[in-house]
Amino acid sequence: MSQVQGTVHLAATTISDQLAEIDLDGAEIPGRFTYLIRPRSFLVIGHLGKLKGEAGGDHAAKIRSFEPYRRHLDAPEIVTFDELLARAEWAIQMGTAVE
Repeated sequence: MSQVQGTVHLAATTISDQLAEIDLDGAEIPGRFTYLIRPRSFLVIGHLGKLKGEAGGDHAAKIRSFEPYRRHLDAPEIVTFDELLARAEWAIQMGTAVE
């Protein structure tokens, strides 16, 4: 957690508020930049199966510990590996549904 926060802080202070777009020669492109006011960060850890009991049902005490913890963090956002996979699969499905 602190490593992610430290990395974001370092990036924000090193890069500042704007990140210039660079052309193939390495020169800045005038007027082309990205604002880096408050970069988002993510910590991808574990999987939701860890919140299940031995019989496979939801473990209420584990869920009551994990969910409020990650919901009340401002940065980084905590996502489990299986949630990230589900988001990626959803994005792919939405991309192919549009075509």
